[in-house]
Amino acid sequence: MHVALMGNPNVGKSVLFSRITGIGVISSNYPGTTVEFEEGRIIYRGETIVFYDLPGTYSLSGMSEDELVATKLLAEKKLDVVVAVADATRLIQSLVLILQLIELGFRVVVALNFMDVARKRYRLDVEQLAKILEVPVIPTVAITGEGVDELIEVIANREFSRSGFVVRYDTHIESIVEKLSSQVVEWRHPFLLRGALLKLLEGNEHFIQLFTDQIKDSAEEFRKKFSEEHHESIDVHIARDRYGEAGRIVSEVVGKLETPESFGDKISQLTLKPLPGLAIMFFILALVFFTIVYIGGAIESSLGDAYQYVVADSFQRLAEFIGGRAGIAISRGIDLSLQAILSIVIPYILVFYLILGILEDSGYLPRAVALLDGVMHKIGLHGRAIIPMIVGVGCNVPAILATRVLESRRERFILATLTIMAIPCSAQLAIIFGVVGHFGGLIYAVMIFVILFSILLLLGRLLHVLLRFEPSTIAIEIPDLSIPSPRNILFKTYIRVKDFFIIAFPILFVGSLLLEVMIEYGILNNLVEPLSFFTVGFLGLPAVTIIALIFGVLRKEMAFQLLVVLFGTTNLAMVFTPAQLFVFGLVMATYMPCLSAFAVLLREFGLKDTVAITISSLMLSLTLGSIANLIFGLI
Repeated sequence: MHVALMGNPNVGKSVLFSRITGIGVISSNYPGTTVEFEEGRIIYRGETIVFYDLPGTYSLSGMSEDELVATKLLAEKKLDVVVAVADATRLIQSLVLILQLIELGFRVVVALNFMDVARKRYRLDVEQLAKILEVPVIPTVAITGEGVDELIEVIANREFSRSGFVVRYDTHIESIVEKLSSQVVEWRHPFLLRGALLKLLEGNEHFIQLFTDQIKDSAEEFRKKFSEEHHESIDVHIARDRYGEAGRIVSEVVGKLETPESFGDKISQLTLKPLPGLAIMFFILALVFFTIVYIGGAIESSLGDAYQYVVADSFQRLAEFIGGRAGIAISRGIDLSLQAILSIVIPYILVFYLILGILEDSGYLPRAVALLDGVMHKIGLHGRAIIPMIVGVGCNVPAILATRVLESRRERFILATLTIMAIPCSAQLAIIFGVVGHFGGLIYAVMIFVILFSILLLLGRLLHVLLRFEPSTIAIEIPDLSIPSPRNILFKTYIRVKDFFIIAFPILFVGSLLLEVMIEYGILNNLVEPLSFFTVGFLGLPAVTIIALIFGVLRKEMAFQLLVVLFGTTNLAMVFTPAQLFVFGLVMATYMPCLSAFAVLLREFGLKDTVAITISSLMLSLTLGSIANLIFGLI
């Protein structure tokens, strides 16, 4: 038996999927999280039921990447039933999608989620809703598991059938559908013809391909004629009629409850108003920033001490066991890889993901998206881009993966470029604070952040002007503020950290071994003198710093440690001037992506765009470093 879960973003679909199957899918309170579908299997009463978690989408009109992917999966999977996960607190938007599923002929079961919140707001006649739609409607609370057993029971017992409910559109649209239907000689596709014709009129690429050239030409003529007569495109008119029908249904099943506005509701409203909302947002971001820096730093120090105590001279013995220079290189490579995990992944990335999970499940992140939407449009993006940017402060690898929340490849490219060049990851933050701020002075660290923010605005605006097409608009559903579930936060943090290990750690480990071999056999040392014209001449740094810069391609956080090794002191203020520390920190903050980020860029954008981003970031960092050195020289 094959079952698909569909629903708008933020309706708890992925949480419900995780509840049913036990498979971890990241569930978030901001639009677009489940960009790729997930598959899970359960055995219920001896029968295997396969569940597909389809991308969250508001419609099946095919206007966005999410809609196209969802439509394609609906067509490809031989589904027995579609579970439409609806938000009981915002029923109209969910009904619009449900009506389209019924229209296309799918057997539908509605999981009416967030019923615990809905009950506090109004009376909802579930039985009447089921009667109107002619489909089973199961009240659920995915986060607690309420209604999940009943939902599985309905699916397993096949207590569903094709609904006879029909949305009646404008008489002109109905006439067009009837005329097109009469031209179809043969129809062998799984969708109902009426629904497929409506999708053809809406311009869904998948459905366009199902019809003959004659039908497509006729549909295009009808579209043009409708637009001329009504001064409005037919897809907009169809969508409005659906919303009208959804509104009519809601008016029949929802009744008011007279309840005073709660304290939580008042706080929720404050987070959405421009002035108090921005103040709250900046306070939260500052709190996140300082939490990561100070708590992460404390954890790093503790783990570092514990690691040295546990490891002791184990790697020295390993080097002796292997023997020769190869033994030294291999043991040091393994040692440094483990140190990188303990000094970066656990203290900073893990802490960041825990905080991100709290912000997501509390319902706050969509508020930040809404507040910053107008500003982000100035650089060719929309408010949803703030999510990957925040993720990028933890690590660029998941940040690049998180660009999937954007609809167009153009927006994803802009965001990935800005992430690499202007969003410092935790490793770069460690250099800015641990090297520049600590040894050079806090003012120099602040100056680097000012420059990075300027790059973000200027580069974003430049890419917005140079690249074709305008960024798409989004509809943002704002969930209620709520107390996050510790279990869900820990689980999604585990999934995200696991992804980092799977994607980044293998490259980190192999690269460490290769670099240690190159250092041990003097290969990197041979680059010091030939490249000193640039290191010393342009950047004004000691010649051997080039080794740290090269090492930064592999692991930015290890560049600091390598400086300590190269100069034989942990007090870099003894070998660098504050100006030199500033130049080094600025270059490392804008430097080309590390190998892990490079690998993810390659997978997401292909070789051409990855090379373009890498070369551009390298040129930017070295140019900024040279200019800074020149200015300090003149001063």
